[in-house]
Amino acid sequence: MRKKALMMILVAGFFVFATNAFALDPGDTFKFKDIVDPVLSNPWTHSLDNILDFNPDLSDAEPLIIERARLILSLNFTPEFVGGKKPYVFMAYVTLDGLPMSTKIIKYSFKDDDPVTKTWEARITNPFALDEIADKSATILLTVNEGDLKKVNYSTLSGSGVVGAEPISMVLVGAGMVGLPFARRLRRLIER
Repeated sequence: MRKKALMMILVAGFFVFATNAFALDPGDTFKFKDIVDPVLSNPWTHSLDNILDFNPDLSDAEPLIIERARLILSLNFTPEFVGGKKPYVFMAYVTLDGLPMSTKIIKYSFKDDDPVTKTWEARITNPFALDEIADKSATILLTVNEGDLKKVNYSTLSGSGVVGAEPISMVLVGAGMVGLPFARRLRRLIER
């Protein structure tokens, strides 16, 4: 009787540990949003915080799969007078951890030469870039082709995803399946 009680306590302990190992369950959806004020820093990094940037909050260990993301930049720049003709042009190329953000290059055309502030937004379509974001850190680099970038007023990285399978639970399930053939032998030994 004592051995059965110990076995029940052990099984219950494993179950409680597995179910409480993470704040979210596999398949649960989440959203994230991080705003950085890089000003004159180029490149700059978005570091996603489990409590401040995710909804619902995360623990430290959920395996994340980012399904979609976007980057919004507010840029203050001076357009460049190209080829002796108007309009003035500002053009830049954006990468995330060295990977292209999208097929779209930031490009603005203006008819005056005063410094201007514009907001640019792009969906992140590169799956490798989405994997980088899932690691909770994303470095943005702006390479200016034409014009003069004065500063980045703010950078917003946002999106959504799902929680992947929990490694600990998978290990426990696998260990349980491997142990099934030995369960009968163990029970027979206990009965003797």
